[in-house]
Order: sequence, then C-alpha cells, then structure tokens
Amino acid sequence: MWTVEQAMQRLVEEQELTRAERDNVTRQHEVVREVLIRRLPLSEVFLSGSYSRGTALRPLHDVDVFVVFDADRQPRGQREPDALLGEVRQVFEAEWPGRDSPALQRHSLRIDFSSGISVDIVPAYTRGPGGYLIPQRDTGAWIQTNPKEHQAACAQADQAARGRLNPLIKLVKQWNRARDNSPLRSFHLEAMCYSAFASPPEGTLLERLEALFRHLSERVMQTCRDPAKLGVAVDARMTQGQKEAARNLFQNAIREVRLASQERTSNPEQAHQRLSTLFGPVYRKRGP
Repeated sequence: MWTVEQAMQRLVEEQELTRAERDNVTRQHEVVREVLIRRLPLSEVFLSGSYSRGTALRPLHDVDVFVVFDADRQPRGQREPDALLGEVRQVFEAEWPGRDSPALQRHSLRIDFSSGISVDIVPAYTRGPGGYLIPQRDTGAWIQTNPKEHQAACAQADQAARGRLNPLIKLVKQWNRARDNSPLRSFHLEAMCYSAFASPPEGTLLERLEALFRHLSERVMQTCRDPAKLGVAVDARMTQGQKEAARNLFQNAIREVRLASQERTSNPEQAHQRLSTLFGPVYRKRGP
C-alpha cells in the first residue's frame, strides 16, 4: 500500500494529460480549423478553455476552439446570435454530410469525435481592443468575454504560487467532479482559485489543499467577477441557497482533508478512505 503522500502525488501526476491525448487534441483542432478557415471569413482561430489554461482534467472530454469572424468581410450588424451559430453548423453539415450535425449548446456547437474527445466551437466577434462578443442561444444576447485574459489571469496566479496553484486547481476540480450534488460550475470554481495565494503556499500537499478549500469556503459567498473583467459575473446564475450549499461542501472538504493529514501516519487506512471519498475512484492507495 502506498503512503498517503505517495497516493496524493500519484493522483496529481495522473491528472496531467498524456502525450497521446495532447496529440489527439492537436489533430482534431487542425481538422476543425482547416474546415473553418476554408469556408468562413475568419480573423482568428485558437484553443481556449481549461485545455489552453493548463487546468483540464483527465480523462479529457472536450476542448474549446474560439472562432473569431472578420468584421470587415462579414460585419455583425444586426445579426442574431442564433444565426451565427446556425451558419457555423451549416458549414460542417455541408463538409461532412454523412455525420451527425454539430450539437447546439448555450454559446457553442459540439462536434463529437470517435476518440471520445469533443470539440466545442465558440463563434465570436471582436469587440474593440477589450475582448470579444459570443452568442447566447435562444436569448438574442451577445456576451462579452476574453479567453486570452482568462489564460493570462490563470498563468499570473500560478506564477505567484510558483507553479503550485494549477495542480491544486485540478485536485479541487476533481473533487467537484466527484460530487453529484455540487452546484459549482468548473470555470467558477477555477476563477475563485486565482485569488487564493499571493505568494507560494507552504506545507505538505494536503496542507496546501486545505488552505485552498478554506479560501474557497469564504470566496464562494462573494461575487465572482469574470477574470477578464468583462460581462456578467461568473456566478451570476447561482442563488444564495446554492452558494450556501457550496460553502457547506467546502467546509466538509476542509475537515476531511485536515483529518486525513492528521491520520496519514497514525491511521493511513482511514486517511486513504477519506481521500477516496473526496476524489472518487481516481484516488488509489496502491498501484494496479
């Protein structure tokens, strides 16, 4: 049986994407990008989302491709958000007539590949020097965002923590993935983490994780602005009751991580059990 420290370190390592997964993303991105550039008047196509920020979890389910229309060749004008999503969808229906149509989502279109990884295409227009406008389906609204600023905010926070934040973000996101009753969206959870450490966190991995959960238990009750400082708050759709439920989940995690840390040498079996409950079946106390 591994020690608790060994099991936690292995959990961190196994959250890192493999070379094969990264190569697969590159291939799929290139296929989608080639179709988009050939058929649409675009000014930019780039990867965004958690994959681009280095905070994606394994197994990797999807990657975001941000697609910016060239406003000189195709002005937004009075176009409805649904029309833009529909135009991108028609491109792939014409390009790949034998496949299922891309699935319409709130701000994007999803293309499923046989590899098990989906590509979410997010169409956008540039909004001056300060960001982009993306469509919100069925509402007629355009939402301000800037995934490049999200990447910069994440990189700056991880740099302040001397590279110790992103592994903790992945652990917290894995904890959230294992919670059937969590009201927290992945990006909201991640955005709250950016303000956790102004300097490198000290202590063991479990002590650093406990410190992050403690920060989150307080931060979740406050408004979480978009890290790009654009558009609506990240938690705009959360109710007060959902925030309180999330705080309770964080407080339970604080207690369990603290107890696991205390028991790691005196009662490692119990510590392993606590951590397995926190992280789900991806946490293992011994090798295969």
